Amino acid sequence: MQSIPASMASFCAGLAIGWTSPVTNRLQGISGTYKPLDHPLTDFDVSWITSLLSLGAAFGPLLGGVVIDRFGRKPSSIAVCGVPAIVGWIVTLCAKNAAYLYAARFLIGISTGSASTLTSVYIGEVSSASERGALCSFPQLFITFGILLQYAVGPYVTYEALAGINLAFPIIYVASFFFMPESPYHLLAKGKIEEAERSLVWLRGRGRLRGDQRADADIRQDLETMAVAIEDSQMNSSSIVDSFKDLFSTTGNRRALAVTSATMLNQQLSGINAVLFNAESIFRGSNPENPVLSASASTIVIGVVQVGASWTEVFLADRAGRRALLLISSAFSAIALAVLGVHSYLQKIHYSSIDSIAWLPIASLILYIIFYCLGLGPLPWAVLGEVFPSSAKSAASIFCGSLNWVVSFIIACTFQSFIHTAGAYGTYWFYACCCGVLCVYKFFFLPETKCKTLEEIQAELSGKRPKG
Repeated sequence: MQSIPASMASFCAGLAIGWTSPVTNRLQGISGTYKPLDHPLTDFDVSWITSLLSLGAAFGPLLGGVVIDRFGRKPSSIAVCGVPAIVGWIVTLCAKNAAYLYAARFLIGISTGSASTLTSVYIGEVSSASERGALCSFPQLFITFGILLQYAVGPYVTYEALAGINLAFPIIYVASFFFMPESPYHLLAKGKIEEAERSLVWLRGRGRLRGDQRADADIRQDLETMAVAIEDSQMNSSSIVDSFKDLFSTTGNRRALAVTSATMLNQQLSGINAVLFNAESIFRGSNPENPVLSASASTIVIGVVQVGASWTEVFLADRAGRRALLLISSAFSAIALAVLGVHSYLQKIHYSSIDSIAWLPIASLILYIIFYCLGLGPLPWAVLGEVFPSSAKSAASIFCGSLNWVVSFIIACTFQSFIHTAGAYGTYWFYACCCGVLCVYKFFFLPETKCKTLEEIQAELSGKRPKG
């Protein structure tokens, strides 16, 4: 499938996101050895190693957006999603102190952030309308695969072995994506009609299209539809400056920007970082001496739940629709967070019957992760690839992608202070309110994009009837 090589960039992002879980205690000297570092990491070091991934990721969409129209989707993805990750994991292998890891995490963050946007744009442009929802969900599924690999393998191998494994995958991504065709949208915009046709034939299945007159007619119709969309959006003559002008030039684009920004904010303000940070303590239960699950086992459970829910979402995306899944995900995430907050508050006030509901936070945590992965995790990026005309995609990717990761960086930097000030229960309730408010906003303003062509979605957002 054409989305698998592209989604390998997201798998590499998952490796980066999950890497800190198995190695942090080790590098701090809490468990095992802190070698190959010269000295153990401090809490300050760990906070920056964690947050610098998000800071680097905030620059990824900016860098990707600048080159995506100039050089094409494929070369840009290889250069921005692959190369910084390869260099970053090499630096991680050679690390002797925290400074090495700061640089490595920032570089890997650039790849992580650019993967979140460039992959969505590429998959959105190369997939058919009937398959696009499922295929655009592949990146989130691959992220969970990467996280699960870190959780399952990281605690049981050396620091060098884990870094070596993580280095291998961006190399595999670059090698596999090199043989993928360029986006037919980009080729048509550059006037390369024959190359665009060959690309589309490859993407729709080479073997079954040879000599198939109906398939040939479908290809020609798809090319004509793409050409009309490119002509309407003036993609073939636009620069990154023009892309930003176009992003704010029409009511449809401004509305698309507003709803996409809301979904991005909802993803980060859903409390996912707060919940995962406290997941180990939730699984330990109220009796740390006799935990429900060990730390390593609990992280593996979380990883398995994420993979299972993300896999389910792939099959639901084009059946239930993006709008419905996002609304359900936001609403039930808010409920689960509220319940976690209630249990945390009861612990705080030493509620006498707290042991009788020890199962409640674990059930709430698992349900929260399931509903997050069914919508809030994958679909903001899918929506980003669907609702903008080609001429505005570069600017939209820069703006929305950077917004997502900047908010992630701010949350990572302020999370500990937030916990100390408001308590775990206050933090859960805050994120529950954010999910609730943004769910209401999306209910009124987010359009359904299920099984619609990019042109139909753009026409709906602009208040026009689609051509044809």
